[in-house]
Amino acid sequence: MEGGRWSPKSRSLYNNLDAVSRHTIQVYPMSWTAILLTLDNAGMWNLRSEAWDRQYLGQQLYLSVVSPARSLRDENNIPENARLCGIVKRLPMPAPYT
Repeated sequence: MEGGRWSPKSRSLYNNLDAVSRHTIQVYPMSWTAILLTLDNAGMWNLRSEAWDRQYLGQQLYLSVVSPARSLRDENNIPENARLCGIVKRLPMPAPYT
């Protein structure tokens, strides 16, 4: 956590040895916070703001941890009518899970 703008030089400040485990973090105005995630099982993970108005404005993202088995047990297929944005819009749809 640091005030000001993040830059690649900021990576030298990360604590990768004995970081504190947390369920929530704060990002203060005019500052940044780096997080390290352990995604320990396959499926879709949602990383979001606690405040609904911020989620509505796009302060959330989804991470997909793909199982080598590509099984419907771990994750559902992307719906045909899903709205895609950004660079994902130009990518081909992934192969369906079985």
